[in-house]
Amino acid sequence: MDTLTRTEVRLGLRSAAHDDRGFGLIEIVVSMFVLAALSLAFIPLLVQGLKLSAENTTLATANQLVNEQLALVQEAGPYCDAVQVLVGESDTVDPRGVTIRITTVIESCPTSAAGTVRASVTAERMDTGDTIVSAATLVYVTT
Repeated sequence: MDTLTRTEVRLGLRSAAHDDRGFGLIEIVVSMFVLAALSLAFIPLLVQGLKLSAENTTLATANQLVNEQLALVQEAGPYCDAVQVLVGESDTVDPRGVTIRITTVIESCPTSAAGTVRASVTAERMDTGDTIVSAATLVYVTT
């Protein structure tokens, strides 16, 4: 073994072979392995979050389209003929490329001089056929 003088130890002049400070190669490899294992554990959570984000984009777009259509129905009053013009279907593509069909259904006009009609609007995904959003309102109309 090397013998170091007190002066060399005090001044920090130890040889590189005896320097135990810092991390060794094994410690670095083990820490990289632990980080890789933790990263793999979080991948399913990340994928699930991305799927939910995509579904929420479609839901938000459908909700906005239904609300806009209901607002158009309410603004079309007070004449029943103007409200009936809005009956029908229209297709819209959301930012993800999903086609959403908006269907507007309005009950028949009242037989008396004035009354209310029920208007309902439904958003449906065209790729799966699922109803995403459905809403209804009453509109005061005159004949």
